[in-house]
Amino acid sequence: MTDTLQPATGARTIHVPEGLVGFPGTDYEVAPVAPGLFDLRPLGADGAGFVTADAEVFFPDYHPEIDDQTAERLGLTDAADAQVLVVVTVAEDVTRSTANLLAPVVVNARTLAAEQVVLTGQDFPLRAPLIPAA
Repeated sequence: MTDTLQPATGARTIHVPEGLVGFPGTDYEVAPVAPGLFDLRPLGADGAGFVTADAEVFFPDYHPEIDDQTAERLGLTDAADAQVLVVVTVAEDVTRSTANLLAPVVVNARTLAAEQVVLTGQDFPLRAPLIPAA
């Protein structure tokens, strides 16, 4: 699913009705910056944004359970339509960058509806190393 948000023209707009934790607005631009990495920022915001990673690329064994209510709100009827993005904290030494696996952004790849989901009852780290230690 890594090409889902990477059309030939570049950035796509996702709609997040509930917004993202700590960020205003409901429409966000998702622009590829490197394979599997995206810049995510509220439309019309200058400078405010963050890096997200395609979980399938960086964490292939990460399979969070999305509750039925969230799937319904996003119009997800097939798990294959879900793209899971994780918020990345970029460290000065990029090898120390981490990803939040506890609150992914789930995107319906067909409709581009999205929601940040705080996973409860699932044992995922808040700061998982983005690049595995050698």
